Amino acid sequence: MFIQEDEGVRFLSYLTLFLLAASLYIFSSYLHYILVAAVLALCTSHGLIALVKTFDHPSLPSFIRAQKMFLSATILSLFFLCLIFVPLVYFVSETYTQMSGVDIEHVKVVTMQMVDKVVAFTDSIPVVHNFLNSLKTEGFSVLKGVSMEALYKTVNGVASGAGGLVVQIGWILIFYFLFNLYGKQILSFAARVMPTSFEHEKYLYRECTGTVAVVFYGTLFNMLAQGLTFGVLTVFIGGYNAFYLGVLAGFCSVIPIIGAALVYIPIIALELVAGNYINVVVILVVVWGVMGFFIDNILRIIFISYLKRIFGFEYTMNEILILLSILAGISSFGFWGLVIGPSVIALTLAAANLYSSQINHTGFPKDISE
Repeated sequence: MFIQEDEGVRFLSYLTLFLLAASLYIFSSYLHYILVAAVLALCTSHGLIALVKTFDHPSLPSFIRAQKMFLSATILSLFFLCLIFVPLVYFVSETYTQMSGVDIEHVKVVTMQMVDKVVAFTDSIPVVHNFLNSLKTEGFSVLKGVSMEALYKTVNGVASGAGGLVVQIGWILIFYFLFNLYGKQILSFAARVMPTSFEHEKYLYRECTGTVAVVFYGTLFNMLAQGLTFGVLTVFIGGYNAFYLGVLAGFCSVIPIIGAALVYIPIIALELVAGNYINVVVILVVVWGVMGFFIDNILRIIFISYLKRIFGFEYTMNEILILLSILAGISSFGFWGLVIGPSVIALTLAAANLYSSQINHTGFPKDISE
């Protein structure tokens, strides 16, 4: 009797694994969207719980309380649509428009003028001057060739090919909405089929959500704060599309180490060529003092600490490992690797910690009943 039951369980296990693999094959075209949506749902799970509690308040009408999950999932989806996806679509479309009107010859002239000014500043330092002068000669030969045109065509092709971005965003939002709406049922089902204790599953969930929440909310705060700061700065300087540069600086701020330097360094170069040295000093003070130090190292930490007190999420992952996982995630998954990388590493470490807690120093598994 017991043997037959064991064989039946084994058969169902193999059948489930086979059907799971078949399902993954069927949805292979959507797996990237599903993964991104699932990680985003984990990132905002604390916000979803807070919204559900708000709509479940006894003072609200019964029809609102009955639709609390639907309303909460809708609000979070609209939040992403307005805060991230709409600016992302604007950035791609505006970049395509800007690249369509680029005058390559003017770019060459401005670049040559900028290099000439930099070389002229080093006249009093012969070693540096000679080195930069040789680089200038080589650089001018490159500019006179086809490299600039090839670079322009490449960037323009990437921007024009980003029309599929709207479709990707649509699918991500659909799956994100479904994960928020049915997330409780999905987690409950996963908890039933996993051969682990409730405490272990809770630990895995807490570690993953805590890590990705810190990364996500901290990155989102950086994007908004640095983008807004740089946009206001360009309004003050004048002569630039402040909204576009603010959005660009916000998205560039998610790139570890480099950050918004991809935006403000070309602006500084243009201001140097134009001889606006006061503007250069103002830009350097703002981007290094306000954006680089105050926002990234002080305001972001205060913001994360405030959210941790409100939502109560926890994480034990090392900050350096989080940074490395972000870099690896971006290189593997692009923009969304920002949250996918840390979530995968956090789950890996949590699972390893659970395994290590079940073995003793001799390497043999512990008796769970002990």
